[in-house]
Amino acid sequence: MLTAGPAWTALADRTQTPVPLPDGAEEVLVLANRCDLAFAEACLRSARAAGARVTVLYDAHTGVTVGDDTSPIRDLLPVPVVCRSGGAFRARAVIAASPTMATVSIGSGDATRGGWGGDAEVWTHLRVDGATVPTLVTDLADWLRRLPGQLWIEPAGVERLEAVARLLTARPHAAEADEPLLLANDQVPIVEQLPFPSGADRLAVAAPAFDPAGRALGEIARAVRALQVRLLVPAGVRCDATGLAAALDEVGGLPETGEVLVQMPSGTRYQHAGAIEWWTGDAGVLVTGGLDCSPESLLLTSADPGGHCELALLQEVTASLLDAPEAREVALGDPALGMRTPEPVPSAAARVLAVRLLGDRVEASLVAAGSTAPDGLVVTAGETSVKLPWTAAEGRLHTYAVESGDLAARSAQVRAADGTQLGAAVITDVAGAVVRFSHPSPLESGALADVLGDATALQGLFASIAQLASGRTVRHGVPVDERRANEEERLRAMVGPALLDLAFGRAPIEAGALAPGSLATAIGDLDAAQRDRVRQQVLRLGAAAAGWPLPARLAAFRVVLVLAAGGLWPVPQDWTPLLAAGLDALIAADDEAFAAEQAALATVGIAAVHHGHQLAPLSGFEDLRAQVRLDHAAPEAMVARFAQGLAGEVLGGDFRAEGIAVDAGELLVRSLFDDAVDAIPESVGSVQRSDTGGVLVDTVKDPRRTTLLVLDLLRDFPDTHVTVRGSAGTETHGWWNGRRLVLLTPFGGRWRGSLWPGLMTGIATYAKGASQLPAAARTWITEVAQMEEG
Repeated sequence: MLTAGPAWTALADRTQTPVPLPDGAEEVLVLANRCDLAFAEACLRSARAAGARVTVLYDAHTGVTVGDDTSPIRDLLPVPVVCRSGGAFRARAVIAASPTMATVSIGSGDATRGGWGGDAEVWTHLRVDGATVPTLVTDLADWLRRLPGQLWIEPAGVERLEAVARLLTARPHAAEADEPLLLANDQVPIVEQLPFPSGADRLAVAAPAFDPAGRALGEIARAVRALQVRLLVPAGVRCDATGLAAALDEVGGLPETGEVLVQMPSGTRYQHAGAIEWWTGDAGVLVTGGLDCSPESLLLTSADPGGHCELALLQEVTASLLDAPEAREVALGDPALGMRTPEPVPSAAARVLAVRLLGDRVEASLVAAGSTAPDGLVVTAGETSVKLPWTAAEGRLHTYAVESGDLAARSAQVRAADGTQLGAAVITDVAGAVVRFSHPSPLESGALADVLGDATALQGLFASIAQLASGRTVRHGVPVDERRANEEERLRAMVGPALLDLAFGRAPIEAGALAPGSLATAIGDLDAAQRDRVRQQVLRLGAAAAGWPLPARLAAFRVVLVLAAGGLWPVPQDWTPLLAAGLDALIAADDEAFAAEQAALATVGIAAVHHGHQLAPLSGFEDLRAQVRLDHAAPEAMVARFAQGLAGEVLGGDFRAEGIAVDAGELLVRSLFDDAVDAIPESVGSVQRSDTGGVLVDTVKDPRRTTLLVLDLLRDFPDTHVTVRGSAGTETHGWWNGRRLVLLTPFGGRWRGSLWPGLMTGIATYAKGASQLPAAARTWITEVAQMEEG
């Protein structure tokens, strides 16, 4: 075990945990009083991307910040808890474990921007490697196993605590010299575990809160009997000035005490650390953790009424931690202290813990205020409400569940069946949160813009997209919704949720506009060699995607689309054909489970290709447009998500959902003419729409007779330009309006035109070969373009 030692946190990058997590961790457990889930997800993304399950356990009474995402939480498992004692859950730790290694960080910071970066906190980081584990780790594992007995906690949280404990003790135990001592108060109060000396030179106490009567401070001072007592009191301290002053007067009156100091740190960072330190000569003892200087933290167990659940470390030190911050002496009445009233003990009202999605099952848990609980709950997320009947109870922990429900949100409001409001709760997709990814994509730890400049990460992204094409769930005999859920779960376990969110339009991408973090900016920063490498990899991706199942094609085409919008290819002649080829591959796939995403992305895609076609005409555009016939209408909200961020220099500043819907609506309206063209028998030849709105036919039969046949089949659409190319290279053009027939055939490098002005009986008999056309009324030599203009 290597100990980094106790230290104040530096103003660190707030996208990381207080300590780097080891590669290969299977479980990461965060313990905190307060939690900002969106912030925690960002900080723990690299651990999740490396395959770890991530659990964040926090106090349900303190509230939680969830962020504004619209989908259920999948990147971690949030576990809100309620202390059975009525106190607060105040243990703070970050634990990462595998069978061969672990890191344990115990400190004072919550899983918030302040706790993991902005505030002045104290952390002790321990790295545990080698063939054995020290006593501190086995004690920690034992405490994790005992922890559910102190809390009202869901079974999913109990499972994760046991999984972490099991990994911590996967190696044999061997005590190490001078290792820190773990302090937990579930069996004995913290103060009774401290090896107070019979007398000391100095005692220093730092805490963000003191009990109103200063009882805990007096207890410690009487036990240590130090010559000097110093309080390090932060601005914004929670205490009662009169009660604490009386306690200090009592401490100053002790026979051993010669000096009592109250100091306030000089820095601007909020000092949130709780620490007790005493010195006898050169020997120092330090206690750190998230401790308040209060009876609930120090003098009670977590089983005593009102007792907090605490975790701390005791260790011998050779340098003072509490002497490190610059501080100035203050009086307790100094306005600079900005004293706050101590926080009240949370009420005993019913507390909703969380809403869980387990496949189609929706489950909620509630800690009742007493022996009774509501008969049912109503969970409302956005405009969707789900009624959950009571199903089971263990003590005050009640469970409510329904076997079928759809909650596509990150949080929900919960009320009892009688209408009583019970508060908000996070919504978690449990299967997504606890799965370990087998081939996580680089998007789990960074944005697409970050991946572009890293050759290894870019290769990893395309490899992950290819992984989406491997294997499928059973398609036959399974309801579409069930198959979709099964397939998403399988793919998420493979590559993680970030790539699926990209493929299904759930992840917004700022692509077209030059802005920090956008694809346009990232592409602009690439050198020529990097651009060429990305282009070549995209070409290979597009070629491979043609044979993939729909989820992989969705991912591949969206990557091509956003890179085109970001300016990876300089001119529309370069990017329009690539988008057209990708769109052609996308619409060729058939999977009803993901038809809505296919329709939405194809709608955005055809609008993008159309924009490029207007800038530089694309051969085959009309044929592509005719093929984009969707079995499902594209959901407007989904089209908007796929379109978000594409507007910019390449696709235009107005390339947004509203304009795309209008453009695509005009492009994709299926006409009677489309149906008539599709109805032309395959025996005629290969039929496709021409770029000018006519019909192009490749045939092995006589081109002239085939032209008459197709014109007759399209007689309800007068003067359609039909072009028929024969196998020998001959070509015939024709127009028919029900009375007048025009044919053009090759003649000496130009074209011979022939006109029949009054074929009142039609051309069906001539098309079928039953009779020959009469002599033309007029013939001439011309160009095809001139004939069309005439």
